[in-house]
Amino acid sequence: MTSTAKQLRLTSLLYVEERLLEAEYFARRLFDLLDATTVGFELNAFLSAARSVTFLLQKEFSDVPGFDAWWRADRATLGNDEAARFFLELRNYSQKEGRVSIVGTRDAEGRWRHMFAGTVERVPATLLNRDVADCCLEHLAKLARGILRVAAAYPYHSCPARALTPEGVSALGLDLDAVECALGFPPEVSAARPNSSVEVRTRLYRRYIDAVDFDEVQRIAAYEFVPAMRRGADFGVSLGLSIVEHTRRRNAWPSSYRAHYTTHFTAAARGRSAIREGGGAH
Repeated sequence: MTSTAKQLRLTSLLYVEERLLEAEYFARRLFDLLDATTVGFELNAFLSAARSVTFLLQKEFSDVPGFDAWWRADRATLGNDEAARFFLELRNYSQKEGRVSIVGTRDAEGRWRHMFAGTVERVPATLLNRDVADCCLEHLAKLARGILRVAAAYPYHSCPARALTPEGVSALGLDLDAVECALGFPPEVSAARPNSSVEVRTRLYRRYIDAVDFDEVQRIAAYEFVPAMRRGADFGVSLGLSIVEHTRRRNAWPSSYRAHYTTHFTAAARGRSAIREGGGAH
């Protein structure tokens, strides 16, 4: 922080929260989409938004003392998570190389279900045979829990509504006159203002700032995933799972057999299931 009004800026997780909500929007649109091309569009949008959550977080907190060291230690939580690494690699592939491979199938109720299908990179066991949308929402929950850990470690840097409290002012060493000026209060209004306590002044200032909605972050963090689909009486689901399994086994085949396999198997499944084949990843 600085006492120079023009340079005063409170750090906030607001943009991070907004990007988290944007990613959730795209993830939920993946449920029951009919067209494989549209599924690809929505999945790419999700992957991009989800990846930028931590980018925005690091940028926002880049000048917070001690954050870099704290972040390096905390991000090991995701770094050691195979599914989280898969989503990172998935975003890199979709952005730089091509489409993501998925299998779509209709269940007995006529709903389309989509699953990740590995062609070169292995789909982690925790994501295998699960709806793509469900996997995305589970990944988002992990990111949201990371955001909540940041907010717990840096409460007054995480939200202006927390900074503009007596405790926040003391912890951050804020100059309330600089805050008032940064909020756009005309000098004549500030000059005419009676002397007030820090509590009264910060309560007034909180009316003019955008607070982070931590209830929304907690809602996303509390998402409970749906168990993997299983073979059974539902022919459409069983067929889709078979395609996923055959696609996984195909990884070990010579490349000369793969084009024939994909054409043959997709034709056999037409009407109930479909492969959206990527160029060689995930």
